[in-house]
Amino acid sequence: MSDIPKSKRAYSNLEAHHKALEIRRKIAVELLASFAYSEKKLEEAVRKQTQHIQDPEHRAEAAQAIRNLEEDFACWFIKRHRDRVDDLCCDIAQHLRGANTIWPTYHFEYKDRRGELNQALKCCNKLQDELQYIAESLPADKNKYMDIVLEVEALFNMIKALRQSDNRFLKHLKD
Repeated sequence: MSDIPKSKRAYSNLEAHHKALEIRRKIAVELLASFAYSEKKLEEAVRKQTQHIQDPEHRAEAAQAIRNLEEDFACWFIKRHRDRVDDLCCDIAQHLRGANTIWPTYHFEYKDRRGELNQALKCCNKLQDELQYIAESLPADKNKYMDIVLEVEALFNMIKALRQSDNRFLKHLKD
């Protein structure tokens, strides 16, 4: 047994990798649900955009035109960003796996491992930006994104802790 309490221990490489896969599964559910696209929110937006039109017939025509444009935009937008988000989730897990395969004994291996962890951190930031953009661009429930964004933030912190704990290798590295 370790003398260090569990709450004070560094994250293991596998914990971060498992967290990345868990986030990927949760995002896959949202991708299948078309990013929580909401007809109800769309109708609210259409009503707000057409409320100033006095003529009921003209208001109905304008509302239908807005709905058609929104549906076209949503289909294109969802297809495009679905691939991007999935690729970023995949990249995080792959960079973590890549870092886990390197146990440095030489300085260049340490740099390679650190580079993989840095790439995973970059992908976490890109994923958060992408989710933020999607949540703001679609008529969707933003609360569904908040849980995922918080989990990505937790993963980011795990990867940073892993990267910092790798400094233990520096004393023993060969040139």
